[in-house]
Amino acid sequence: MTTSAYSHPFPFPKLAGVLCIAWSALVGACGDDSSGQTSGTGGGASTSSGSGSGTGGSDNQGGNDNQGGNDNQGGGDNQGGGPSSGDTIRFIGRFDTTDPAGPRFSWPGSAIATRFTGTSISARFNDTAPQDAPDYFQVVIDGKPEGVLAVHSQEDLYVVAEGLADGEHDLLLHRRTETLVGVTQFLEFIPEQGEQLLPAPPAPERRIEVIGDSISAGYGIDGLNETCPFTSATENNYLAYSALTARMLEADATIIAWSGRGVYRNYDGEAVEPMPEIYGRTIASEAQPAWDFSSWVPQVVVINLGTNDFSINVPGPATFDAPFKQAYAGLVETVRGHYPEAHIFTTVGPMLSDSYPPDANALTRARTLITEVVDERTDGGDTRVHFVEFPPHDGAVNGLGCDYHPSAKTNELMAEQLAEAIKEEVGW
Repeated sequence: MTTSAYSHPFPFPKLAGVLCIAWSALVGACGDDSSGQTSGTGGGASTSSGSGSGTGGSDNQGGNDNQGGNDNQGGGDNQGGGPSSGDTIRFIGRFDTTDPAGPRFSWPGSAIATRFTGTSISARFNDTAPQDAPDYFQVVIDGKPEGVLAVHSQEDLYVVAEGLADGEHDLLLHRRTETLVGVTQFLEFIPEQGEQLLPAPPAPERRIEVIGDSISAGYGIDGLNETCPFTSATENNYLAYSALTARMLEADATIIAWSGRGVYRNYDGEAVEPMPEIYGRTIASEAQPAWDFSSWVPQVVVINLGTNDFSINVPGPATFDAPFKQAYAGLVETVRGHYPEAHIFTTVGPMLSDSYPPDANALTRARTLITEVVDERTDGGDTRVHFVEFPPHDGAVNGLGCDYHPSAKTNELMAEQLAEAIKEEVGW
């Protein structure tokens, strides 16, 4: 089987601009902030509320909670797995359940779903984020986005929704921010007096895991243009291609993404662990406990890495290309070891370009090395590894997010392209 590349139906001219995954005052420097990330461990969890939960609806997704995560209703079914609290609260993504007070989590796209009666609902959290740079959650009521909840270290009780029509409602809280902002612990949902949480509908059978960097996390999507720096307020994983693809396919998705991380080399060579070294974590900033890969088994895994490896100050081919290819092949092998039957989609773009950094030929080198990994696996008999190239984004047509990151429109186009590729190969 030869390597197949899926072309986007819209032509994108190359962006000959600055590729900068820069940080704002929240972090204080270009690159990742590995400091100040207190936080949890891994596992499965139950809440102190003992109440239950629904699917959280689907924003134009056709019914299921397709924000991504774990089927926690599945009992001993390791395909769904993950933390649960009875049958009324569903935790979507990787959650540390070792603290009896409540599960902790930090990866972008992690979500909590419930179903409740009444006109309002509140929730309690512990969060490490500061008040002036909180973690943000997309509030989805009955399948529709209905506002944003800011969670921080100075409060633990929050009104999530109020003024609703009296009756039954689905609620989803989708984490829009990534690990560097803070680590969150969910404590309980609190329905209004006299009301209750209800049993949650089952999770969708389709499951996707996305392994990526700032693009997959949703960095800068809500920014006005490329001149804004990183802030937690402009990061929006709910509108990132990673979450959008899952909703388009009516699938759950676990999103393992951290800005600035690469496969072999981080942004500008920053000396923190690259993605393969943190891929197995439950809480992104903590080495232990490790994630139990048997607790949630996806049918599709998407790897969108390499942008940071080929960012500024890229080493020459003679010293860099072979180690990059070896690290990338190692990550694919790790994924295959955890998920023997999954379709693995390797990707490049849309921030990669041959015009920046100057003389680095970043896009061509990344494309060549990744497709070589795919072809070698195919030649070895692994026909479930594929290649998708996202065209360089066109800021003049579709806008740009903060620090030249993909805009909401570009993320939508990426999701459409990726969803079509998955449909073709997987048959969804």
